[in-house]
Amino acid sequence: MQIQCKYRGIKGFVRLYNYANKQNYMITKTAEERHKILKFWWEFGSRATLSSYGAKRSTLYDWQSKLRQEGLVGLNPGSQARKINNRRIIDPSILKEIKRLRFEVCPNMGKDKVGIFLGKFCAQHKIKTISVSTIGRIIKDKKIYHHRQKVSHFGKVKVIQRAKKLRKPNDLRAKAHGELVEIDTVVRFIGKTKRYIVTAVDTYGRTTFAWCYNRATSENTRDFFKKLQTASPFAIAAVQTDNGSEFHKYFMGYLKEEKIVHYWNYPGRPYRNGHVEKFNRTIQEEFVDWNETWLDNSVEFNQKLMNWINWYNTERPHWSLGLKSPMEFLINNGYQSNMR
Repeated sequence: MQIQCKYRGIKGFVRLYNYANKQNYMITKTAEERHKILKFWWEFGSRATLSSYGAKRSTLYDWQSKLRQEGLVGLNPGSQARKINNRRIIDPSILKEIKRLRFEVCPNMGKDKVGIFLGKFCAQHKIKTISVSTIGRIIKDKKIYHHRQKVSHFGKVKVIQRAKKLRKPNDLRAKAHGELVEIDTVVRFIGKTKRYIVTAVDTYGRTTFAWCYNRATSENTRDFFKKLQTASPFAIAAVQTDNGSEFHKYFMGYLKEEKIVHYWNYPGRPYRNGHVEKFNRTIQEEFVDWNETWLDNSVEFNQKLMNWINWYNTERPHWSLGLKSPMEFLINNGYQSNMR
């Protein structure tokens, strides 16, 4: 009868088994040194061993017992980690005050602000105060977080949980047209007139698009994206925007319908949306500043804007493209423009 291992044929199993076996039965240099000391003890006695190696008699008997039970593996040094770790002792009144401040006074109040109120509380009740960093650790350990609640028509309390936003991976670099398009909004004030210019840049080929609206709503950004799809000679796979309200609801819904990935930029980090931020400066310096008088009439302004966008994409050279226009770069990669 032939006996075979049931894990035969599984790639990498033998290597993993040998590694685990080595870790479990590895003989360290410390174990070899202890075994050497035991041999010296057996031959020359306790007094000579203590004088030569400083090993006490109780220690030698302990090593000898482990050697008989487990072999040389038993002489390996054990874990040096503490068996009982320190526990943070928190005054109950301080913990209660932190919960009151973060639940009742100001939902999710920051640790620095909590420290100011807590300092007054401790001084009033003659309690030893704690540092701001300790307050932060207490909030994290005890999970003192206030969650928004909503009461339904039937009187039931529902906890509102914020949806987790998808962020662009740090290692994502566009390697094809339409793989990542950045979109943003430029706000301009001319007297009492307020206009919103939505802009978009393909991070790979640098082709751009823009359109002016009277209001910054998700319906308008959805309309903008439809125009962008019509003008683009390539399919758009992913979009990155900031966290503005105009990029929610209808805009998000349309991206889901089109199965387009929507990345949200981190708050306070506009440099991670750098391509469109740079284009926002360019469009303001080279076009908007010279055509401010037309902002009252959005139709006329958009006509002039389209003429400039067409020139920008077809003729204006770019250093990042080797002093070629975005359209030249597109044609060299086998695309045709729908801009006109």
